[in-house]
Amino acid sequence: MASLITGNHFDPNKDIGDLSGKVYVVTGATAGIGFGIAAHILQHGPEKLYLLGKKAEHIAESQKKLEEWGDVSKVEFIQCELEDFKHTDGVARSLSKLSRLDGLVLNAGLGVGSYSETRDEIDSHMQVNIFAQAHIALTLLPLLLSTPNSRPVLQSSDLHRAAPSDTQFATISEMNRDIGPSYLYNRTKLAQILFVRALVSRLSAGKLGAASERFAQQGPWINATHPGGVSTDQQKQAEEAYGTMGKIGVALVRPLMKDPVDEGCRPALWATVSGEVEKDRVQGSYVVPDKKVTEPSSQAKDEALAERLWNLTMEVIQTKLGTQSYMQ
Repeated sequence: MASLITGNHFDPNKDIGDLSGKVYVVTGATAGIGFGIAAHILQHGPEKLYLLGKKAEHIAESQKKLEEWGDVSKVEFIQCELEDFKHTDGVARSLSKLSRLDGLVLNAGLGVGSYSETRDEIDSHMQVNIFAQAHIALTLLPLLLSTPNSRPVLQSSDLHRAAPSDTQFATISEMNRDIGPSYLYNRTKLAQILFVRALVSRLSAGKLGAASERFAQQGPWINATHPGGVSTDQQKQAEEAYGTMGKIGVALVRPLMKDPVDEGCRPALWATVSGEVEKDRVQGSYVVPDKKVTEPSSQAKDEALAERLWNLTMEVIQTKLGTQSYMQ
């Protein structure tokens, strides 16, 4: 554990340069880690910051809190229901009209929680944490490709290492099985890393509208991150899923957890705004606190599994929204 900390410090108050002229989109941005990411980006003066959130009360609260961090006239809040593909699609298409996009932080997510299905009849964990946000990323990909050194970042977790060993990402019916609160979450964290690797592979091959040489030199720099153990509202989902035992477990570990605004936001922020990413060509990587590139699990490096996850993602999106222009 010490090796993940030593010589690995990133202070978002001091180590982020001037973000003038840059535009960012952050999902799950109105509470917890997402709010921390948004606050520190705003702190350094971007041109525009689009913050996507689900809950109206969180949006109202974050509007007020962000006044302490910068010019809130640069912030636009957008309500986004990731459990509804059509609503998500509308938000993504409206954002696709922007003139540039320097960073897309796909931070929204359901935590360890009980099985449920969305109105689209998909496991809610997979739809929110991977399928819906993959659609946002792919819809905004032309913008990311046209903005030099842009940064798509997916918020994964080291709990991807505890995903079910028999995960295949082969069919929707496989996803729509109640495999338990922890496995439902862990599987999505694995999927996020696999999606990053599959997307980088396609862009490196000159697919999805990318010129391979330009991609190698100017990005987008696409990475997955692990925030560490962070105190957020996600622990409430675990309490609800596991009842008394969940409450006991959360009570025991919460004192050891990081503050989301001070520390939990650091890996994703580094991947989104640090010049080191561009300088060191950090691409398709897995970043742990604060800014250490490390190896994910063997499952997360399985190319065949990444291909199946990609194909399943395309199948789900096509089934729910029809054929998309990015499907190549």
